[in-house]
Amino acid sequence: MRNVDLADYFSFFNVLFGFLAIIFKDPRFIFVAALMDGFDGYLARKGFSGKYGKYMDSLADFASFGVATAFFFPTFSLAYLLAGMFRLARFTAEKTENFVGFPITSSSLLLVSASLIFGKFYAGILSLILAFLMISEIKYKKVKSRPLLLLTAFVIAGAIFNLYLVYLVFAINLIYLISPIFGEKLSKHF
Repeated sequence: MRNVDLADYFSFFNVLFGFLAIIFKDPRFIFVAALMDGFDGYLARKGFSGKYGKYMDSLADFASFGVATAFFFPTFSLAYLLAGMFRLARFTAEKTENFVGFPITSSSLLLVSASLIFGKFYAGILSLILAFLMISEIKYKKVKSRPLLLLTAFVIAGAIFNLYLVYLVFAINLIYLISPIFGEKLSKHF
C-alpha cells in the first residue's frame, strides 16, 4: 500500500487485537493492542510513519481502547466511548508538549486491569471517572523515560499470561492517573 510505513502496520495490528478482544470476549487482547500501540508510537517518532499515520493511529486507538474496551462495560460504556472519541480528536488536532486529559490507552489499561481484579461493575464505575478525566484540561506529562517504557511493556506483556502482573498494570496506570496531583515531584521521573 502506498503511503503506509512500518509504524502504520502496528496500527493495523492494534485494531486486529482490539477486534480479537471482542470476538473472543477476552479483554487481555487489549494488552496486546497496547503493546502494538507502543511499537507504533516508537516507530513513528523515528520517522517510520506514512502520510496518514497519525490519523490511523488515532482510529486504531479508538477501535481498541475505545470501542473494544467499552464492549466489556455495556452498562457504563457510552460516556467512556464518547469521551474517548473526543479525547482522540483533540489529540490528533492539537499539538501540545504534554497530553491534555488522561490518555485513552492508559484509561483502557486501567479499566481492563480493574475489571480482571475487581470485576466489571467496579471497573464500569471507574470508566465514568475516566470519561471525565479524558475530556478534562488536566495536563499529563508524556512518558519519555526509556527504562520506564520498557518496564511497562514487559509488565503488560506478562499480564497477558499472569494475573499477578495485572495488578502491576493497574498500579502503573493508577500512578500515572494521579501524577498531576504531585506535579513535578512525580512526573519528572517520566
